[in-house]
Amino acid sequence: MQELFNSYLTYQDYRELGGQLDENTFKHLERKAQRYLDSITFDRIKSLTTIPDEVREVLTEFINRMDIYNNQRQNGDIVTQYSNGVEQFSYKTQDESGFKKELAQLAVDWLPAYLTNRLVCFDVERYLQ
Repeated sequence: MQELFNSYLTYQDYRELGGQLDENTFKHLERKAQRYLDSITFDRIKSLTTIPDEVREVLTEFINRMDIYNNQRQNGDIVTQYSNGVEQFSYKTQDESGFKKELAQLAVDWLPAYLTNRLVCFDVERYLQ
């Protein structure tokens, strides 16, 4: 039987937390952001009876950053070389794995430790009792 997708963040919550995207873009990115957050938190959020505010805040930030990253990649707005006529330099752009690492670090920094703890046998339900 297929599991239903239960969103941690409504569009209204997203807007209240400072999100600026339209509802269609939000819906497109929200599911991707939540699935990535679930992988970072080892699916522990799914076992919570209430979703902490920190999770909503992290998802809002994920969605905003994902939109910026996607737009930069699609529009070719990522600068890789600069020259002012006197000096010139170039640098490597952030690839997708670097972007995901940035999001993962954000989650670790913002979320409670019981959601991001890497212990293999960590039981969030037992911890919360």
